[in-house]
Amino acid sequence: MAQQPALSTSRGAAEVAGQDLPEVLGGFDLSDQDRFAAGFPYDVFARLRESAPVLLHPPGRTRDGENFWVLSRYHDIVEAAQNPVFSSQGGGSREGGGTHLDDLPAGTYSGGMLNMMDDPRHRLLKDLVAPMVTGAGLGKLEPVVRDRAAAVVAKAVERGTGDFQTAVAGRFSVEIMAALLGVPAGDWDRLVGWTDVAMGYEDRDSGESSDRSQSVLLDMYNYSRELVAAKRADPGDDFLSGIIHADLPPVDGVAPLSDYEREVFFNLLSLAGTEPTRNAIAIGMLALAERPDQWRDLRADRSLLDGAIEEMLRWSSPTPYNRRTANADIRFGGQQIREGDKVTLWWASANRDPEVFANPDTFDIRRDPNPHLAFGHGTHTCLGLTLARSELRALFTELLDQVAEVRLTGPVPWARNNKHTVALEMPVEFVPA
Repeated sequence: MAQQPALSTSRGAAEVAGQDLPEVLGGFDLSDQDRFAAGFPYDVFARLRESAPVLLHPPGRTRDGENFWVLSRYHDIVEAAQNPVFSSQGGGSREGGGTHLDDLPAGTYSGGMLNMMDDPRHRLLKDLVAPMVTGAGLGKLEPVVRDRAAAVVAKAVERGTGDFQTAVAGRFSVEIMAALLGVPAGDWDRLVGWTDVAMGYEDRDSGESSDRSQSVLLDMYNYSRELVAAKRADPGDDFLSGIIHADLPPVDGVAPLSDYEREVFFNLLSLAGTEPTRNAIAIGMLALAERPDQWRDLRADRSLLDGAIEEMLRWSSPTPYNRRTANADIRFGGQQIREGDKVTLWWASANRDPEVFANPDTFDIRRDPNPHLAFGHGTHTCLGLTLARSELRALFTELLDQVAEVRLTGPVPWARNNKHTVALEMPVEFVPA
């Protein structure tokens, strides 16, 4: 194994603050959102996997002004994702924590949302809601998934041209989540508009949250409180009604669900629950539009579709990284990580690791095996992975049925964002089948 650069060998995060970027990064600051405007930097991570697989990155443009560890190899990331030393919530003397590079406040984010909790509360809450998005719960939703896929694609094909990201991928993924949550159909357009603003699809020249996006987040939270109140009085057969009227099992030291934890599920699912799916759909379609031979192969042989979906997920890696916090000193990958240090697990890099994937920079719908980490790994494996696969299968089935060819009609800009891999706009022409 190649050795780390001297900058980050056996030193805690507090010891290298303010130093220059390590040479292996080639001047690429992973905390600089603007650097991601050309897409994910796979070339940078190829160097990291080879020469510095456990790298201590200087603070760069982080708001916290703290260094952070960067894990880039598949097997290191799998190991870290399984190790409870690395916390999704926070750790040690930190007041905040969470899964983003900069600390998020405790209670509202870290420790308050399912994806930013640690076991045992995380596991108990995940077990509570899992049946609502798998098995019988998913079975009840599947007719809606198929219906909306057919309708969204038919409307797009009828128009002939448009932005695949917003008109197809975005609308479809948000409508499915709205149906899951039990949002009245009359409010679906409003939710689609809110998510476009909140996730930055509207403000394409900025990698930062705008006043408008923050206002929309507040509008969504207020709407969720009204919806929760309505479903508390008159529950339906939907996710939000289920979480409102359920509670955690009585376990020593684990408090019952708070009203806030119930309410925040609306924002969590309508944003974090739709963003990865819509980008896997859009970037997967982009890969196929750029490789019309593989599109034709899929149209001719639908038995290839499930494998193609897995390759779209690997290829898109819609959540490039998740951050953890070390809650104890640990020797990892030959480096000394200190309690309280930030550790980032770069799933997108793992999904291009040549130690695991043959020809990793080639998109191949016939790839087998394909043990990608697009849904994460370990206890925090994405709760909605079964639903996401179902959504991709339904939508691409309709696309293959209704569309002979998808032609790009303009450039595809990428978001200035290191937390989500986002094709902001995807102008296309549909050639009807």
